Amino acid sequence: MGSNIKKNYIYNVSFQIFVLLIPFITTPYISRILQADGVGMYSYANSIATYFSLMAALGLSSYGIREVSRVRDSKRRASKLFWELSIIRLVSTAVCFLLYLGFILLTGSDMRIYLASGIVILTVGVDCSWFFQALENFKALTIRNFAVKIISTICIFLFVKTENDLLLYILIHTGGTLLANLVMWSQLRAWLVRVSWRRLSFHRHIKETLIYFVPTIATSVYTVLDRTMIGVITKDMNQNGYYEQAHKIVNMLMTVITSLNVVVGVRTSYLFGKNKEEEIRGHIQNTFRFMFMISMPLAAGLIACADGFVPWFFGPGYDQVALMLMMFAPLLFIIGTSNVLGSLYLTPSGQRARSNNAIIAGAVCNVVLNLVLIRLLKGYGAVIASVVAELLISALYLSYSRKFISIATVLKQALRYAALALAMFVPTFLIGRVLPPGMEKTLVQVAVGVATYAVLLIVTRDPAWLECKKILLSKFKKNT
Repeated sequence: MGSNIKKNYIYNVSFQIFVLLIPFITTPYISRILQADGVGMYSYANSIATYFSLMAALGLSSYGIREVSRVRDSKRRASKLFWELSIIRLVSTAVCFLLYLGFILLTGSDMRIYLASGIVILTVGVDCSWFFQALENFKALTIRNFAVKIISTICIFLFVKTENDLLLYILIHTGGTLLANLVMWSQLRAWLVRVSWRRLSFHRHIKETLIYFVPTIATSVYTVLDRTMIGVITKDMNQNGYYEQAHKIVNMLMTVITSLNVVVGVRTSYLFGKNKEEEIRGHIQNTFRFMFMISMPLAAGLIACADGFVPWFFGPGYDQVALMLMMFAPLLFIIGTSNVLGSLYLTPSGQRARSNNAIIAGAVCNVVLNLVLIRLLKGYGAVIASVVAELLISALYLSYSRKFISIATVLKQALRYAALALAMFVPTFLIGRVLPPGMEKTLVQVAVGVATYAVLLIVTRDPAWLECKKILLSKFKKNT
């Protein structure tokens, strides 16, 4: 990896690690204060608002990152693109927010809760983070995100005190994000130049953004619609609460796995513009290696620790979350696979339209399975549907990419780290069977798992580990 990629990865990962730590502080508190019913209500209302925010976004972020990254050497062209896409985003956001207001008025929903959740739609209109990603300026994004998370966390502990503070909890989340997006605009001056408003062109972007929009909506089917369907079919907000908490833990772990793809994906778009295919293949293979090295042990560790982790972390009343976590665990490397191929090959190479087929197939699969399984298994059914849908998408992505990269090499890497993760799982799981329940048990399991896996990587002279060691040693030498 190049020095810029390494630096941006450090910025991105540092924030993702921070994102991992924050919920370990706030989630136990919120789960006890709001209870499963309050968490479920937040999850359900947020899922409704998310549909409108996705429509407002129109796939502009992914499209914008690709387009700006290709012309970032020209400030004039990058600035022109920024204003064209930002104006489209503002118009689509205004339309979608008005539609959202109409929806909540017609359905007679709790106006306060739904209006607070609807702020997430407004954040789309003023979001310019995609532009900084395209410029590979992850430092600015990291600083902003750190500040927002710290302030939001402090506000949660200061103001959310009882089960009746659900509205305030939602406002802290959505309002904080809106404010953060507005603050980022003050940093644009250094990156933009004056452009003629008369020369702005919007029509040429509509078709391309729709290509990105279709998979975004389809993806929402199995990332958002599951929570809506749980609420509609079961009419039990507790089930939404269980699913939300399990999904939150998996998403926290997923951010660490996908953070490298965010950074390398931008560079890959740039390399595709320069027709450097061999360098791109190298980036993809290395990213797969790092992804499997991290995702496989995380999945194994989650299965081994879930039973002991859930009771002390979430508090009483969340027993069903443990099994959901175990069932969700394979998503870490399943989504990791599709994310690598989507971010580093299909999207940068301009094949987003082709990948739509896979995403739509996964969405249809998810809806059909949800309709059947949620009625039979409630929240567990939604978990199964999500895992099967993501597995289908990853399989199709691999099929689409087989002429560019070696699928046999990818599967060989996956099997290698699966074997190492299994060897780590055994002692971690067995220790969990003999120790008494509590936080200490989870900490011991994590320590044993990390130590075992580290030893296995060193003994087998794992190439990804050796690369990490090389980077760390070079950093150490520079600082001494």
